[in-house]
Amino acid sequence: MIQEHFMNGNNAKELSAIEKKVVKLLKKVMNVVYKVKDLIRRPHVPSIVVIRPLLISEDYYLRLEGRDIISNLSNVAGLYCIIATLRPGIHDVDENIRNTTARACSCVAYALGVPRLLPFLKTVCQCQESWQTRHTGIKIDENDKVKTIIALALTALAKATIPYGIDSFNVLLKPPWAGITQESGKVLAAFLKAMGFIIPLMEPLDASDYTNKVMPILIREFQSPDEEVKKNILKVVKQCVSTDGVESDYIRKNLVPEFVDNFLDMGTLDERSYKEFVETTIEIANKIGVDNIANRIVESRR
Repeated sequence: MIQEHFMNGNNAKELSAIEKKVVKLLKKVMNVVYKVKDLIRRPHVPSIVVIRPLLISEDYYLRLEGRDIISNLSNVAGLYCIIATLRPGIHDVDENIRNTTARACSCVAYALGVPRLLPFLKTVCQCQESWQTRHTGIKIDENDKVKTIIALALTALAKATIPYGIDSFNVLLKPPWAGITQESGKVLAAFLKAMGFIIPLMEPLDASDYTNKVMPILIREFQSPDEEVKKNILKVVKQCVSTDGVESDYIRKNLVPEFVDNFLDMGTLDERSYKEFVETTIEIANKIGVDNIANRIVESRR
């Protein structure tokens, strides 16, 4: 009955009301599922996974509930059981079912860890038998938390390979660059953080080129209301400025005016962002000279 409503319901208001009731019911079911043995637990996984259309609900809170249920179910049932349950939806002819399956897989990756899902994801993305399967595989990383984890993983790899790791990152530049140009908010900040560690690995000419491309995005994000984003932005600016190949004239003309205008009012920064602001200001001063940035600060106060 539940499955019919989720898959075939056409009335949005009716479906939303049903969804809310189903969420309450499934929360109670999940509490029971946690306590039962595997032999009882696993046969019920397909009945619970059927709520995956919640993952694309227009209601934000219903989407959160759906993610929570799928994530918890992944921890309870285990990777192989949950993947076996989701597998038929990966190559379904109905695009909506493929989309919800991709979202569900991203929740599984968040719950169990991206590395555990990577072999399965690689197989799906390289499938030659069905374009629908490849289509679903590509969409699995659309969950913001999965994207963020990927960006942070690239950051950790770049940090671990300083200063000689650029040869390994040549094939990995496209994903973070796509994230920088397509994302916003905290996901964008995570990809910018990754690029902030990758750029210093580059040869001076390449570092200058990528800094010129990234800087307009960094400057745009100076006005972000999110303090965590601001802190990451300041850190990336500091890393780009300190990189060999980035010219002082470019920093003086393109970065300093916007930097001073947006961050000079230090009362708007929290303690962590204030620390990054001070360190970034020192790095800029080292690059272009103390007089240049001091004069700009004085001018902005007039």
